[in-house]
Amino acid sequence: MSANTLHKHIRSEEFYFVLEGTGRIRVDGETLTVPKHGGVHVRPESLRQVFNDTAEEVLWLIVGAPEEMEFLKGSLSDMDLSLIYPQDPTQLPPELAESVWPPATTA
Repeated sequence: MSANTLHKHIRSEEFYFVLEGTGRIRVDGETLTVPKHGGVHVRPESLRQVFNDTAEEVLWLIVGAPEEMEFLKGSLSDMDLSLIYPQDPTQLPPELAESVWPPATTA
């Protein structure tokens, strides 16, 4: 089981495409199941989070544009992370409510 951060983008649109397995993504509170070779387009300002609540391996291809200029090295402005993470970014989808994230690391 795994999850990425719950986040959104200011200007970037993203396309999530499942190369292997069956993907799960939460977009604006709605959970979508994406079959192998299926995809989801996510607009800027939409909260999104890819997660896996199964033992099956899932491989995503994620592309986005345009570039968020605030993240470029040498940006003249400080990035307001609340624009990207308006909620707790470590928040898990309901499907992983019993999980602890991030998992404990082993040495």
